[in-house]
Amino acid sequence: MTDQADIFDAIRGRFATEIGTGQSIDVVYDNGPEPSSISASWCRFMIGIDDQQQISMGTVRYRMMGTATARLFTPIAKGDGASIDLADAVVTAFRGVRLTSPDIVFTPPPGVIGTADQEDAWCIRTVQIPFRADMQP
Repeated sequence: MTDQADIFDAIRGRFATEIGTGQSIDVVYDNGPEPSSISASWCRFMIGIDDQQQISMGTVRYRMMGTATARLFTPIAKGDGASIDLADAVVTAFRGVRLTSPDIVFTPPPGVIGTADQEDAWCIRTVQIPFRADMQP
């Protein structure tokens, strides 16, 4: 049995491994508070479900389509190169990837949305990671 929590956990797990640990940044999930030390780069990572549908009748299976969003915060003093490098790392971590337990495909490929925003001392970039996940009740 696969449920929404399993899907979210698998996506968060990949992000934590590839970006949190791999890029050595703090990751705040969904509505968690900002990190206590915000002098270094950090990320707010959110997952949302956009649509669900039943895809088989015999053995009932459902398909969930959604988007994970990474809002990447890098100090303005580092210039936009640091935020571009971090955004590229997120795209690379999910482009062409399929997780098998549960069955999650990241398609179409993830991409950087718009240009960088500036807020106080931060350069902010947003990467959207579309996904499709199949599940059985």
